Amino acid sequence: MIKFLLSTIFILTTYFTVALAQQDRQFTQFMFDRMSYNPATTGFNGYCGTLIYRNQWDRVQDAPNTTLLNVQGNLQNLNVGRGTVGVGLSLSNDVIGFLKSNNVVMNAAYHMPTDYGTLSTGVGVGLINVGFDPNWVTPSTPVELDPSLVGITQKIGQTGFDNNFGLYWYGDQDYYVGFSMTHVAPAKLTNLSFNMARHYYVMAGVKKEINKGHNVPIFLNPSTLIKADGATMVFDLNLKVDVWVSKDAYFWGGITYRLSDAFAFMAGYARDNFKVGYSFDAMTNPLSGYGRGSHELMVSYCIFPPKKSTTRTGWLFKLR
Repeated sequence: MIKFLLSTIFILTTYFTVALAQQDRQFTQFMFDRMSYNPATTGFNGYCGTLIYRNQWDRVQDAPNTTLLNVQGNLQNLNVGRGTVGVGLSLSNDVIGFLKSNNVVMNAAYHMPTDYGTLSTGVGVGLINVGFDPNWVTPSTPVELDPSLVGITQKIGQTGFDNNFGLYWYGDQDYYVGFSMTHVAPAKLTNLSFNMARHYYVMAGVKKEINKGHNVPIFLNPSTLIKADGATMVFDLNLKVDVWVSKDAYFWGGITYRLSDAFAFMAGYARDNFKVGYSFDAMTNPLSGYGRGSHELMVSYCIFPPKKSTTRTGWLFKLR
């Protein structure tokens, strides 16, 4: 199954032609932000809070800046049939030039265990606010303006309904695959002549120990995130390596390739329930001559209460 999954990822990521023009936010450390891409991952394990800040295309004027906060938990005492329920809240702020977007989404997921893994389905409902805060500079010679911007001379904004849907499978052999849609019924912000586009995501990954029996366990974590909006498609292909230095602490390093956009390098440290990570994107797009790259910082803290039915001892290496 794992070999089939990796082969599928390779075919998909080498087949599609990719362009970069989507509305949804972008993170290099997407493996720590599964919930806002796919609500079915909500509350999959423990209680977690994750904060990510991205400064994209450093030194490029009016380049994107994004802040995201995810809070989620598994209500393991609330059993529905054989499964459990996860709930979460996602808050984000995205600024690109004079366009500002704020998004708040409540997520809920149902996790059904099977003999081979866990199948989850999830939904997210919330609000999205988009605003324009133009700071016009009058050109010395006449130019033709974008018709959608004509008449916008001062700060203006509008709020619309937002909704997401996802499916997620986590296998017993430490692999996962998910499919999701954001903005399922896209908000139409008529006051701004601005319409959200429905976005589609495929995420997949696997965790594999490469030196069983050694005193310093090492795990490989290849993963991918494919993003599309019906007109363009982007894919990120990542390889993350975890090096455990004790039973409750490890370092990680990794590299990401984003077609026609960047090579990214990442590093981080985790101890007990705390994680901190940093990534840097070395741009390969046409803006590479104007900016130094993209910076991203991630901080996460989780609490994992003991499960009611089983007690485990020793080193615990969960894909989380």
